[in-house]
Amino acid sequence: MKRRIEFFGVLFFIFIFISLFCSSKSAIEYDYSKYMIDDPVWETSANKIDLFHKEKLQAKKNWPKQEATITAVGDVALNFAFMEEVMAKVSSKYGKEAALKYPFKNVKNEFKGIVFCNLEAPITKNSIKAFPDKDEVFYFASPAGSEYILKQAGFNIASLANNHIKDCGDEGMFETAERLLSVNINPVGIGKNIDEALRPLYVWHRGVRIAFFAINNVIPKSVWATPFSPGAAGGSDELIISAIKRVKDEVDTVVVSIHWGEEVVVDFPIAVPQKEQVELGHKLIDAGVSCILGHQSHGIGKVELYKNGIIFYSLGDFVFAGRNSANHRVSIIARVNLSARGLESFTIIPVNINPLEVQYSPVILPEKKGRGVIDNILVDKESRYIDYYTSKANF
Repeated sequence: MKRRIEFFGVLFFIFIFISLFCSSKSAIEYDYSKYMIDDPVWETSANKIDLFHKEKLQAKKNWPKQEATITAVGDVALNFAFMEEVMAKVSSKYGKEAALKYPFKNVKNEFKGIVFCNLEAPITKNSIKAFPDKDEVFYFASPAGSEYILKQAGFNIASLANNHIKDCGDEGMFETAERLLSVNINPVGIGKNIDEALRPLYVWHRGVRIAFFAINNVIPKSVWATPFSPGAAGGSDELIISAIKRVKDEVDTVVVSIHWGEEVVVDFPIAVPQKEQVELGHKLIDAGVSCILGHQSHGIGKVELYKNGIIFYSLGDFVFAGRNSANHRVSIIARVNLSARGLESFTIIPVNINPLEVQYSPVILPEKKGRGVIDNILVDKESRYIDYYTSKANF
């Protein structure tokens, strides 16, 4: 009798173990559904264990094939230099809420998925501080509270890796990051040292895990982080590529925002990328990057399809409050779909940014003018290209 009890006891525990195992397996297989949503899910120290572990990576093999969407614009500077009067008029006539929405109100509906900009002017209460090695006279600072303009527009990630992020010192740089985080916009590309600055952000979108890097590749070098001082991510090609190679096998795809190249005075003719940019862009894609979002020149640049990736050499200015001339008239919204295979599809949405015409609120160009912009920057319209004017790019 005792042996029968022991036998049934063993069977009971085996049954419980199998039930738990099967239910756990089913949970893992079903768990993917909450990562297929249209809203990006950003990894933090609080949720990383839940988001990223070996069982989930194993379960991903059985997930439906999905594509992440990134919508990107170039340089945004809300320093209000010439924009202040326009914003004041909107606020007095329609209210503060309308003023916050004003700069991006005509294009907000095109912002889908992971929505990116290069934030060219720090948002801070701190004063401007001169650089010892800066050879230009331009210093930028956006009024405290400008983060709500970006929030209203729908941005959820902003590169701080550029040559102006320390225009108000280290304090202004870190205050900018804190202000962005307070409105659920993720800053990337800065840190207390170079190791921290070179860490990517990890984000899930529609089941695709992305490592998102931001790099500053221009002077002054005092903006760059070092092993012992804070600043923006930057350095040699080898340093950047090694950071990418460390993480590429843990994600489905890698995106790099990079501040590089020479500034241009006018939009046309489109500047040809420098040899060094082309070489670095190809190295990055060879290392595992699927999409490169370039900026810094203030004019739009060529778009190159290379292997299974895409390079936007310059996204141009977008809302740039420091300008009040017609030298920079057009820009683009870039939208890409990425998967574990790399670039799946992309579209280019041309916009009018001429402040004398649109008063710091970009407007999508009509088809005839828009196609002229696209033809200037994109030579290879192969099967992955989705024409905006034909399809309205409904990803």
